[in-house]
Amino acid sequence: VDDPRAFRHLIKKVKWFNEDIEFRVFRKEEIGGIREEVDRDREKIKRFLAGEEMPESKELLKPVLVVVESPNKARTIAGFFGKAVRRRVGEHELLETSTEDRYVMITASLGHVLDLNKEEGFHGVYMNGKPTPVYEVIEGKEKIVQSLRRMAIEAQEVLIATDPDTEGEKIGWDVGEILRAYNPNIKRMEFHEVTKKAILKALRESRDFNLNLVKAQVLRRVADRWVGFEFSKLLQSAFGKQWLSAGRVQTPVLGWIIEREKEYRQKVYRVVVTIDERGKLRVEWSFEKKEAAEEFYSRLSQIRVELKEQREELRNPPPPFSTDTMLKSASDAYRWSLPKTMSLAQTLFELGYITYHRTDSTRVSDYGIGIARQYIGEEFGEAYFHPRAWGEGGAHECIRPTRSIDPEELRTLFLSGQTEGLTREHLQLYELIFRRFMASQMKPVKLRVYRLGIQTSGGELELEVPAEVLEDGWNRLVTIDLYSPLIGVLDVSRKKQLLSQPKAYLYTHGELVQEMKKRGIGRPSTYASIVEKLLERGYVIENKGFLIPTKLGKEVYGYLQSREEVHEFLREEFTSRLEELMDRVEEGKEDYVDILNNLYRSIIEVDKKLEVV
Repeated sequence: VDDPRAFRHLIKKVKWFNEDIEFRVFRKEEIGGIREEVDRDREKIKRFLAGEEMPESKELLKPVLVVVESPNKARTIAGFFGKAVRRRVGEHELLETSTEDRYVMITASLGHVLDLNKEEGFHGVYMNGKPTPVYEVIEGKEKIVQSLRRMAIEAQEVLIATDPDTEGEKIGWDVGEILRAYNPNIKRMEFHEVTKKAILKALRESRDFNLNLVKAQVLRRVADRWVGFEFSKLLQSAFGKQWLSAGRVQTPVLGWIIEREKEYRQKVYRVVVTIDERGKLRVEWSFEKKEAAEEFYSRLSQIRVELKEQREELRNPPPPFSTDTMLKSASDAYRWSLPKTMSLAQTLFELGYITYHRTDSTRVSDYGIGIARQYIGEEFGEAYFHPRAWGEGGAHECIRPTRSIDPEELRTLFLSGQTEGLTREHLQLYELIFRRFMASQMKPVKLRVYRLGIQTSGGELELEVPAEVLEDGWNRLVTIDLYSPLIGVLDVSRKKQLLSQPKAYLYTHGELVQEMKKRGIGRPSTYASIVEKLLERGYVIENKGFLIPTKLGKEVYGYLQSREEVHEFLREEFTSRLEELMDRVEEGKEDYVDILNNLYRSIIEVDKKLEVV
């Protein structure tokens, strides 16, 4: 190889289109063996054409129907095995391709096919000792169901490959139930990244449905329906607006946004001084009262900056993204809303660029570590590679790239028209994910850190700042801010500012997600929908990435707070506790029937007090 670097790039680009291709060193002494193999094959063909020999018989390929959630994912999977044959069954598209031992038919359910009935029982659940939810085909999905049933008849086996989380398990279970009478041989197929290797592994290792996950999702759906319907009726009656709603998650989150806006309207006063040449390193003193701030400001003419300590420090990288940290970073970097970021991530997942994006985990699989090893070794050298698992074993993994294609290479493919379905915003999100993941697998950065003492007539405060990179590491991919403080007695008469600022800034989308994670409300699959619901209802508006409560939102929240009977169900403590119980149902440690019975009794008691029923 004349140019090893160019050859490595060639390998990466070829593997982008077919990850099965392997390159190895070719030796001249192998030529003879290859010629003999070619000659043997030619002789076999001649004998076959002359009728002297019949080819070895093989079993017919087993026809398998694979049901995913989205057409994007169906097309990506089909593309791994060559050009797929497209046909329509009813009004629904079916893609047909083959692996070594299966004839694979791939189609999409387009999300949920069943939902709770609204009329029967108590908001769709019969309460006859044991809660019995009544599910029905979602309006508009009837033709999809008919097509899926016709497809199932053609297959020997049906594999349900919906998303690998609790909601995906329930969607898959529902699809299985509507198909079981047409094909009883139904299994669950699970993968966390849309790559050929992952798909083949999932085809080989199909499993039974995890009923604990299904039960947990039933519990979540029923609890949301009961609390939402019951207390939304109260709002609709009070305000005369039939589209108003309350919810066990959306209402406490609305309360946080309202409280934050109150703090935003309160002022604090800060005296700010810069203590470096570039104006990056700021020292500030906060005051509740304007008079105290003005007095301190007027007296402040000099400060003494003392270098109390300088030390070397090894700083580790941040972990790879989970859903909440990805949403926070995208919000900070681009001011994107939660639904927008999740939509972009969904496309990246379905097209095979990243692993599953609804996850609480930061764990990195051995395969993921291998991807990092390849990229870091080629770009920076083996010395920069520092593998970390970032968590114990388990099914779920962090959000990471599925291959070692860096953002610049992906951008080149995009500009050359080889990445159908992507936009520039997809590339921006991919770059955030890629850099964060690769940095998480790189060696620590050695820094020189200063501990500063800042002295004024009013006292002393201390500050620690990174001043210099002594040895590169993960900072080659994720920037670390460095500071060069001025040491000694500084004249700050022209470098000081007296600022009137909000006590707290309005929530951004990303900060709100982190608050939900911190307080145990919501899950990776629901973060975006919670905020989306508040925006849809007109309880909150967005301005330049910040979330602001509306007059209606404040009135609705204030009314619900005033009704002590319902307040208990709309507090974050209730929701957090219910989320914990759902987790225990997933683990098989709680019976969802008992939880629903208790919830039903509590709601009926409230209904009696409100005389709603």
